Amino acid sequence: MSSLVNLISGIFRSNGSGSPLPIGFDLSTEKLHMLQVEKKNSTISIRAFISVPYPVPRQDLMSSPGALRKFVHGALKSKPFTGRKIVSCLPNNAARILNLNYKSTPGTDEAELIVKSVLERIGGHAQDYVIDYLPIRSEEGKDDQRTALAAVAKRDEVIEYLEIIDGIGLDIAAIDIGPSALRRLVAFLDREGDFPNVLLINFGRIKSYLTVTTGRRLMMDREVNFGEHQLVSELNKVLEISEGQAIKFLYGYGFDGDVASRQEGQGDEEAKEIIATIGAILKPVFLQFVEEVNKALIYTASKTRGGSIKKIYLVGSVARYPAADQFLADMLSIPVEVLNPFAEFAACSDCAVLADPDSIAGIALAAGFALRGIYDYA
Repeated sequence: MSSLVNLISGIFRSNGSGSPLPIGFDLSTEKLHMLQVEKKNSTISIRAFISVPYPVPRQDLMSSPGALRKFVHGALKSKPFTGRKIVSCLPNNAARILNLNYKSTPGTDEAELIVKSVLERIGGHAQDYVIDYLPIRSEEGKDDQRTALAAVAKRDEVIEYLEIIDGIGLDIAAIDIGPSALRRLVAFLDREGDFPNVLLINFGRIKSYLTVTTGRRLMMDREVNFGEHQLVSELNKVLEISEGQAIKFLYGYGFDGDVASRQEGQGDEEAKEIIATIGAILKPVFLQFVEEVNKALIYTASKTRGGSIKKIYLVGSVARYPAADQFLADMLSIPVEVLNPFAEFAACSDCAVLADPDSIAGIALAAGFALRGIYDYA
């Protein structure tokens, strides 16, 4: 297996914990999300968190070390964060997750087999990539047929990100990946094991990601061509409105009929008409996405001897639309809810947790990063 220092190696495994605990650090598309926990006896509580918009587009900020340093340190000082050690991920989903099926025979090196399979899939050379993997299970009745998840990142992109973080005075404890962090958070929130098979949907701007966890294990991560841009474009085309107005409709109204009574300066009937129109226009688009979700459900059943997904969690852009969870639940006939990192944390009194809808949907990755090493099942 190829690894870069000890930061990527062990992506799927715990790397221990120190004092103070690392800060979960997520440079998302529109905001910096940070969350830090602390552990006292068996209680894990939130020490501090923040979700703050960028003053300029993210790419502009990251290309200006001085401005990025000022922005990040200002956010750190505004809340009771301790230390400068972080757990983060590569921006722009630079680390790919591949589902691999391979044949293992006695005497073969499993790591070499998996790395070879990854390189054949992506068409690259080992020296150009950082690769880690997680064996999943053997196929029932076929001991030589194996399944694994592999995390792959371009070595140059890893080095570039490490240099950016070093330049702003932070110390990376580990580079993580989104699916692994979300799996960790779900395991923490579902410590009673009420939902052994869970599907997480992380909605992005252009693409979305379907992640299946079974028990406390990460079983599948799949990229699909569906995102907020597609929804905005559809509203733009059908209603002949600007992109900004379409986004305003999605975040202000979404699919929630109750929003009508909360819109200032607007009659209930007009608001209800807007909401009904949004639903009618976007339902066909979502039905195409539902087909991809159903493929994930079928895959889960095939790998778990008929096990079914008991709950679906949402994070990312679409999760912030009013009533998006119920809208999808009606189409999937499975309980759907926004993944709420604050649901089971005991909040410290001085961190002033305000679980507003935007924070709930946006800070899930940072929460999963913050739990690495202190609540980690691989």
